Amino acid sequence: MSTMYIIFSIIGINFIMSFLITLSVYLTSLKYYRPLIKKDKNGNKINIHDIYDPFHPHDRIDFFSMWSTSFFCWFIKFISSFIILVIVNLHIRFLYKIHKNTDTNPEQRKQMKDAIVFWSKLFLFFNGVRIENKYPEFKDVYKKYLGDDYDFTDDKYSLVVSNHIGFFEVVLGMSLYAPGFIAKKDIKDYYFIGPISRAIHCLFVDRENQNEKKKIFDSLLERQQSFYNQKLFVPLLLFPEGTCSCGRNILRFKKGAFYSLLPIKPIICTVDQKSDFHLSVGASNVVLSYFKNYCHTINTIYVATLPTIRPTEYMFEKYKKYGSEKWEIFAYVVRKIYAEVGGLEEVDMGLTDIKRYIKAMVTGDYDPNEKTNYIPSNKIKKEHKFNRENNEEIIKIKSADNESEEEKNEKNNDFINKERENIIKENEDNIIEIKS
Repeated sequence: MSTMYIIFSIIGINFIMSFLITLSVYLTSLKYYRPLIKKDKNGNKINIHDIYDPFHPHDRIDFFSMWSTSFFCWFIKFISSFIILVIVNLHIRFLYKIHKNTDTNPEQRKQMKDAIVFWSKLFLFFNGVRIENKYPEFKDVYKKYLGDDYDFTDDKYSLVVSNHIGFFEVVLGMSLYAPGFIAKKDIKDYYFIGPISRAIHCLFVDRENQNEKKKIFDSLLERQQSFYNQKLFVPLLLFPEGTCSCGRNILRFKKGAFYSLLPIKPIICTVDQKSDFHLSVGASNVVLSYFKNYCHTINTIYVATLPTIRPTEYMFEKYKKYGSEKWEIFAYVVRKIYAEVGGLEEVDMGLTDIKRYIKAMVTGDYDPNEKTNYIPSNKIKKEHKFNRENNEEIIKIKSADNESEEEKNEKNNDFINKERENIIKENEDNIIEIKS
């Protein structure tokens, strides 16, 4: 009798807890999925999700489906994650205590790396995150932007960069390279994650002080140079977009990863956009995304690990019009490689845009005259339709037959951007819809 009572009590508690977790995730997620319709000055209806499509989730939520899954999954994922985090904390602290030079001693570094890789893979496994390697064609794209004589065998790098889709690609990066991260200086004093962040040799910076940006770049440069001089053996992992996308776009890049002009190791993370649920975060937050994972069994992240990208003279000369400084040209080329090899759509959006989107969802306040930077640049074709004051104008782009395909695309893109600027100036009081 007591055994049956215990069993039914466990089932009942699990039933209630899974319901509460699912309900909380469902209600918190609704604002990202239900239509958010506003009107411009002309009374035209606008779906804000379309304006900020690169941050809008493209999966779906279904309460009963999520609840039925969380009933079986949430407890296993929660308990296993908690146990792993506790053990890894103790393990990393122990290694860091007995080995004081895990950043500069190769043997000690190997022990620390093996531990981080092992626990990271275990964490992904028990959270139902499956990693599937992809092997896209990249040589032609590399030669296009870096030169026909680009050396693919030189694979030295101090910096790993990845597109940012959420939380689990951070753990994925740790399972591959056991890197450090750029972190706020306050984190090293936190009770739980502070010792770990010090043990994996994060680069601590003062992000709050805008006057310290130059020092941050210099610290990053010094860290990378130390790696090449073999004074330090821990690479850094950076996300040059600076914020998360929905998983099918590549946002504009920030300066940090390219300031030094030193080689970088790119990894491309993508998800199945057609699945009912995937691990991209977009405008959501990583905490919500993590608990949302409790409501699903197995999810896949597709990973492409590419050869190191080094700046070349060919690159600086060929694409010099895309930046007044060398780091801008470097960032432009890396972003192009991400887009073409990874099949991602380039959008000129970033952290400012995602803040506007979140504000619109939370408060319902949206200025229809607010300019956004969303241009589906990867889907540009020879014919582009611009809806201007309810009159559709078709712009046909013609290129000379003797031009290369690359030159045609570059001229087309310049022409389209100039046309878009002219339209914006003439129609400041209207929302411009760009259809590909």
